[in-house]
Amino acid sequence: MLIGGAGAVLAGGAGAYLWRPDDLGQPHDAYFSALNTMLRSDGPGRPVMLLDLARVNQNIDQIKAMVGPNKTYRIVVKSLPSIPLLRHTMERADTNALMLFHQPFLNEIANEIPQADVLLGKPMPVNAVRLFYNKLNSNAPFKPERQVQWLIDTPERLAQYQTLAKELGIHMRVNFELDVGLHRGGFENPQSIRPMLEIIKADPDHLSFAGYMGYEPQLTGMKAALPDPAVQQVLDIYRGFIAEAEAAGYDANSLTRNGAGSHTLGIYFDDTVMNDLSAGSAIVKPTDFDTYHLGQNVPALFIASPILKRYDELRIPGDPAVAKLLPLWNPNMERIYYIYGGYWKARVVSPGGVPEPIYQSTNQSPYTTSKKVDLQVDDYLFFRPTQSEFVMLQFGDLLVVNKNQIVDTWPVFQQTG
Repeated sequence: MLIGGAGAVLAGGAGAYLWRPDDLGQPHDAYFSALNTMLRSDGPGRPVMLLDLARVNQNIDQIKAMVGPNKTYRIVVKSLPSIPLLRHTMERADTNALMLFHQPFLNEIANEIPQADVLLGKPMPVNAVRLFYNKLNSNAPFKPERQVQWLIDTPERLAQYQTLAKELGIHMRVNFELDVGLHRGGFENPQSIRPMLEIIKADPDHLSFAGYMGYEPQLTGMKAALPDPAVQQVLDIYRGFIAEAEAAGYDANSLTRNGAGSHTLGIYFDDTVMNDLSAGSAIVKPTDFDTYHLGQNVPALFIASPILKRYDELRIPGDPAVAKLLPLWNPNMERIYYIYGGYWKARVVSPGGVPEPIYQSTNQSPYTTSKKVDLQVDDYLFFRPTQSEFVMLQFGDLLVVNKNQIVDTWPVFQQTG
């Protein structure tokens, strides 16, 4: 029985060895090797968010081409939360249209980009709207009665905003949120807005109707084109609401008819229903935006974190024997590096073949590699964020690079204010 048991163990071990992972380790390629050299020389020695300006420009030009000359390109601010980055994007894309999702950001835009044309991308609680007006400099050139469209998703919200407008003695332009298939809220049928259009028309001192906003990320995975039935179903909903506005006496050409997002922007080049298309993340392309219609866009945003410690053997808590056996089975666990920080919404992009950390730490995350990865202390590990809107706010100023040189630092928004 002992011989048989030992044989079974050996046979099982041999079988496991046959199924062992491949050695996936790679050194930094030329692009990241140059960034690594730059940061070792000129970096601040802490985790930073890098913004590659040449790649940003390439993406802006691609987005502008996808929108086309007959529609407004509206930049989604939450995905590019930095005043200098927004100014740069607006200038290169030749647009002043922004979509906002957060009251403190709206006040900062009013102060810093007073020429902006703003559409709210979600309905704001009335207290947040009140706070915006309370913090707004009355002498500022930004005029919300002309430059802001507040999003309305229910009759109750419209009533709240009308009451606030009367209380503050202001005029508010409102835009109706449409449910075009996401089912996150908004109006589902055109007849539902008739009473609200009547309310707006009856109170021109305080309210005016500015248009529609819809969002259809459910089309993301479909590789959809304009003739596809799912796309036409979305556009049919818009058509119904446009017809309702025209029946109420509005000129459809004067209304904002906003839609899309980075994932679906590429569908609508030849469409004539929407005249206002939104995108933000496509400018920097985090990993969640590696999608069909963004195939020509390139990653332009990276987290770079210094290596604090390197060990040429696996060192993990627990039984030392396990630490010796694991690299025999998995060559990608032959070395271990501890980086400065970690646990971000991000994935290692360079060196290649680095698996997920063996445990997560916001202080010093451990990453194992094969011996093909030969980084030293003070070298950098590079990550691609999975999203931009929250992750970009975690590292202080953006480190703007161009041709392997740090050319600027761009501050990001504050979450409160």
